[in-house]
Parts: sequence; structure tokens; C-alpha cells
Amino acid sequence: MGIKGLFLGSAAALAAFSGANAADAIVAAEPEPMEYVRVCDAFGTGYFYIPGTETCLKVGGRVRFDVKVGNAYAFKGDGLFTNLRSEIYTSSASDTEWGALKTNMTARFEYNPRYDVSTLDSNNTRTRLMVATIEFGGFTVGLQDSMFETFTYYAGNVANDDVIDYGPSEVAMIAYSYKADNGFAAFLALEDDGQIKSDGGSASDWPNVAGGIKYDDGTYLAALAAGYDESAEEAVIKARIGGKFGPLSVFLMGAWNTDGDIPNSYAPASRYGTSSTPVGWGDWAVWGGGAYKFTDKLTGNLQVAYTDSKILAATANVQWSPAAGFFIAPELGYTSWDNAIGDGDQWSGMVRFQRTF
Repeated sequence: MGIKGLFLGSAAALAAFSGANAADAIVAAEPEPMEYVRVCDAFGTGYFYIPGTETCLKVGGRVRFDVKVGNAYAFKGDGLFTNLRSEIYTSSASDTEWGALKTNMTARFEYNPRYDVSTLDSNNTRTRLMVATIEFGGFTVGLQDSMFETFTYYAGNVANDDVIDYGPSEVAMIAYSYKADNGFAAFLALEDDGQIKSDGGSASDWPNVAGGIKYDDGTYLAALAAGYDESAEEAVIKARIGGKFGPLSVFLMGAWNTDGDIPNSYAPASRYGTSSTPVGWGDWAVWGGGAYKFTDKLTGNLQVAYTDSKILAATANVQWSPAAGFFIAPELGYTSWDNAIGDGDQWSGMVRFQRTF
């Protein structure tokens, strides 16, 4: 057979084979359409649409490590202390015909070698729900720090800012807030104080009541908040003023309690030792301080507080931020007691490492 005949015969054989197996041919599947995550900028930075929905989600967190020598909260609180804290933040938001519908959740995990293992996990780890709220039409329901605290921006930008406490944290509430475009804001809240009934029952008699008004244009601040403790049947009024002057920002805050001899959820007090229960209530307290921004990465902070229960607390730190969302802050604190808690003073030093994302 010649070369030409060999080629023709081979071509015919291949054609016949291909026709016989056409039904078995492999066809590549069409790629399924992919839905990429879309950025949702209607509610701020960091939100994205949950695929297949019109709800926006934001996820973040924080890791913090503290190393302390001495305890600013404890009379004769000497020794070395460490604490590791990790938090997870989630927020959701969506538009409705009534306005934005939002949720916020914060879960906290802490490791402290000195937790009381008789009442807490044997591995010294503690888990807490810090925030769980729903926001709709100006209303907030759920768990978060009392607006008596948050409305006036806590105190100064130091770690040990509440040696003299300025209000209750982590309370269940129903609150309404109003914020105008000109810097004016107001709130009214009903808060569960967690106290038992006066007759020994398991529920509170009535909720606590807190409210306030504020003007904050980003440069100057004036705020007034009040809280009424239904269990103590006493009230506290707190006021704050502040301003920003170039790299310097300053504030002055004061609170007055109707009866410093009676424990009051909103009253200025001293947190003694590692207890979360304030002691040493007073009729009044003042907090003052400021911050100076040396560079974009270096800021100094100072706070001094005093209460008529004769507790003085002074704290200063320097925050260095070598990268966005991360800072290292050495801090020095001094506390002096001259009351039923004790008569003496306490120095403390610490370094905080914190990454927020």
C-alpha cells in the first residue's frame, strides 16, 4: 500500500471511531455564576452585604495583653499581674421603611492566672457577653454599658480610668436616643439594676431611670446626664465639658450624689481590689485630664480624679502606634486612700499591647 493509501485509510478509521463514540464525548460544564461580596458603605466603613440578602454585616475584634506591677485599684496591692483579653465584634444593619435596623454583639474572653478557680473555670478563662442590642427607630433594647457612662464618653484615655467609678456598666435597658445634625443629642433610658425586690423576690421593684442632653460639634463638648437608682431611692447628676485645641484635648467632669452614705448604681465610687462591686461611695467626685498628640503615632494622656470619700487617683500614659489598629502603652498610676478602706497610697505600673481590627 502506498503512503497516500495509508493516510486515507487511517483518516477513515478515525472518522468511524469518532462517530461510534460521539455519544460518550466529554463536554466541559459551564462555570456557575459567582456572587462576589459587595461593599456596603451606607452604614460606615467595614460593612459588606451578606450574599443573597440586603443586610450588611461588619465583623471585627480586639486582642489585648496587660502586664502590671502593683494594682491601682487595691490598697496594698503589690506584685506582678497579667491579663489577656480577646473580643469579637459583630454588627448588622439594613434599611427599612422605618429607618435603619441594626444589631450589635460583643463577646469577651479573658485569661487571668489569678481568677478564683473555686467559682470560675479551672483554667482561669472567663467568657462574658458584653453587648447584645437591637437598634430601631432611635430605640435601643438589650445589653450594653449604661448610657449614663457612654453618653459622656466615660473618662480619660488611660487604662485605669475608673479607679473612681463614673457609672454602671453592662446593664439591660430600653433606651431612646436623638441626635441632630447640629451636634445636639439627648437620651432617656430604663435600666435593670439587677437588684432584688425589697420583699426578697427575685425581680427588681422598678427599673432605674437615666437621661441626658449633650452638645458636641467635634471641637467643643458640653454634656449633662442624670441617673435615679430605684433601689436606693437616690439620684446622681454628672456634667462634662471639653475642647480640642490643635494637638491638645482637655476635659473636666463632675458628679454629685444625693446621699453618699447609701449604695447607688450611678454614684461615684472606688473599685477596690479585683471586685467589680464599688465601695466608698461619696457625695461628689471630679475627673479631669487631657491628651496631647505629639505625632500621628505618639500621644500622651493624663487623668486625675478625686472624690469626697478621700480617694485620689492619678494616671498617665504614652500610646505609641507603630501600625494602624495597634498600640503599645506604658502607664504609671498613683492612688491614695484616706478613709475606711485604708490610709495609705499605692503606685502601679503597666504596659498594654492592643490590636484592634
